[in-house]
Amino acid sequence: MFSHLVYKTLKTTLNDIQKNNNTVELTEEIIKLNEVVFSANKQTEKKRDLPTRIEIIDAKDISFNNPQSTGEMLFQTGKVFVQQSQMGGSSPSLRGFEANKILLVVDGVRMNNAIYRGGHLQNVITLDPNVLDRTEIVFGPGSVIYGSDALGGVMHFYTKKPEFGTDEKTNIKSTAFARYSSSNEEKTGGATINIGLNNIASFSSISYKDLGDLKSGQVRDPFIGNFGQCLYYAERFGNKDSMVKNDKSYLQKNSGYSQYDLMQKLYFKITNKSFIGLNLQYSNSSDIPRYDRLTDFDSKKGTLKYAEWYYGPQTRLFSSLFFENNSKTLFSDNLVITTAYQNISEDRVNRKFNNVNKAHNEETVDVFSFNTDIKKELKGKHELRYGIEATYNKVKSTAYNENIVTGVQTNTIATRYPDGDNNVKSLSAYISHNWEINKYLILSDGIRYNYYNLEANYTDFMMNLMKFPFNSKISTEQNSITANLGVVINPGYDWKISILGSSGYRNPNIDDISKINDSKGSDNLLIIPNPDLKSEKVYNGEISISKIFEKNIQFEFTGFYSKYYDVIVQRPTLFNGEDSILYDGSLCQVQTNINKNEAYIYGWQGNILAKLNENVSIYSNYTYTYGQVESDDVPLDHIPPAFGKTGIKYERKKLKSEFSVIYNGWKKLFRYSPSGEDNLTYATSVGMPSWHTLNLKISYQLSKNISIQGGVDNITDLHYRYFASGISAAGRNYILALKANF
Repeated sequence: MFSHLVYKTLKTTLNDIQKNNNTVELTEEIIKLNEVVFSANKQTEKKRDLPTRIEIIDAKDISFNNPQSTGEMLFQTGKVFVQQSQMGGSSPSLRGFEANKILLVVDGVRMNNAIYRGGHLQNVITLDPNVLDRTEIVFGPGSVIYGSDALGGVMHFYTKKPEFGTDEKTNIKSTAFARYSSSNEEKTGGATINIGLNNIASFSSISYKDLGDLKSGQVRDPFIGNFGQCLYYAERFGNKDSMVKNDKSYLQKNSGYSQYDLMQKLYFKITNKSFIGLNLQYSNSSDIPRYDRLTDFDSKKGTLKYAEWYYGPQTRLFSSLFFENNSKTLFSDNLVITTAYQNISEDRVNRKFNNVNKAHNEETVDVFSFNTDIKKELKGKHELRYGIEATYNKVKSTAYNENIVTGVQTNTIATRYPDGDNNVKSLSAYISHNWEINKYLILSDGIRYNYYNLEANYTDFMMNLMKFPFNSKISTEQNSITANLGVVINPGYDWKISILGSSGYRNPNIDDISKINDSKGSDNLLIIPNPDLKSEKVYNGEISISKIFEKNIQFEFTGFYSKYYDVIVQRPTLFNGEDSILYDGSLCQVQTNINKNEAYIYGWQGNILAKLNENVSIYSNYTYTYGQVESDDVPLDHIPPAFGKTGIKYERKKLKSEFSVIYNGWKKLFRYSPSGEDNLTYATSVGMPSWHTLNLKISYQLSKNISIQGGVDNITDLHYRYFASGISAAGRNYILALKANF
């Protein structure tokens, strides 16, 4: 008999096992009673013992859903809202928080850095979904364990690990895949190989994707006019830019890009209970067109505003070295020490229509981090988890103009961030405690202290160019204490009730305090620095109820309410006594980031999963969020409309299929934030209309080693756009993939 926490118990005979090439195949349980998670406290524990709401995307889900990017992987769950300004971008949102207000973590190392902005981010696409072993999404403040930025939650991405072999046999496994999708002529391929000896194991991965221009849906709402259509695009003929009429207005010209991803992991076994790991990751892309900006129209000139606007190759270098020891000592049962270095490059390049000067803004961030995380079980069913974290960010910002005719470069434009030495330092310590009072009641609590220091410096060049009304050196220190307290009540094995009070904080970074950016396209708004920002703070309360009926139906519901203090929002301001200044050839209204006193966010999430028989299951999830800035009595930005997903799955032996409906509610015009972050410019005159898509996926195991997958997304070819997005979503999309395992 074979059993596992998340698989059905199997009774078999030795003879049957031998007939099946000495392989035992277990069937996964649809409803998992004892699912294990890692992200809540950076340690292994049962999900049902935690007051926090956590969603899991495992490797099987990722493989079946076949996402084109990690952003698409998150969107396909129906539980995470994702914004897009361009095809090479995916900005996830949790509980109304987005961008630098949610924390991205990969293999225990925080991705968020000193220039993570408050608008919309595309950094999640630098993670290759094909090497993810699982992703855990922690909803709600996670600052006790993870520190700054975890206001709306934490997304922890775990990549695949090397597998050891034995003295008798080397463990060699390899995979290869190829995928095509029609909406953007996607061509993706990749391969992995695992080589495991008794004490050394290696896992290597490579992937490449080439994406053409994205086709939006052709079934349009007749009442929204040309919304979302690409009527013209810029092209240069000789020494002149021209507006070219697009005969296929559903084809979003100049939106495609390419990307490759590499990963190498090495594990060295010291003893049976301790090992060292090296983790190397590298991602690089082609230029990524900023599609929303390329559609901006200059009404005064009667032309497109930009002839070129793209992100330069976005590179992410990640390296970490860690030591793990599972031997029991006086102070620990599990000890993990991680040192990491990351290098991130972000370039922005734009040129106005019929202007020979191309502006280059180039940013480089070096991130060093050190983490120690410890778990210790004590008498009386108490568990302690404690640790420290230190991070150091160094930011370099440069800018120049390039004459595309002569090739001459001149340093005559403003840098995005201060052009001198810029650095951010952070030091934290935390302790978390679980107490299983009895089999019905579990108490959780924790506290964290953080010291934060930021220094940014302008050179004389920038001070003279911009005539800033403050000193050339910007510095700030923040001290933050955050805590949580939760209780889990298990009235029976099929019931779970949890109540959680938690807090979170986010320190203002280089982007918040010192950015210069004409970030709202055709609205002609200019964001200027504010050196006086304070940390944002969130106090959250939530209650969750989970019930399993007859082991066939699972229902989950979470309601939450968050008070949000010292909210960083963009508001109009004066610059040297003026409300508008001339910047990059345009008269721009001046705005800056400020702390508003108070806001609130509330909402709920609901899931239901029902197993109809051995082969068929149905599911549905729905999320609703509402946010308001109390001090101004205006909508809070980044709050998505209601959204969710409903589907039916059929699995039988070698066949797996799913039909689903993904849906979004209407974001009404009066619920758009005045800050501009909701991108009303790229919506309709009545906001962002509601939509739903019909989708079908099928996978078939051709042999032990080869499987084929197919599917159709957006079967009805509907034209739609995600809230706050500057590019329309894919129209009818045919997908074909072939996968091999050896």
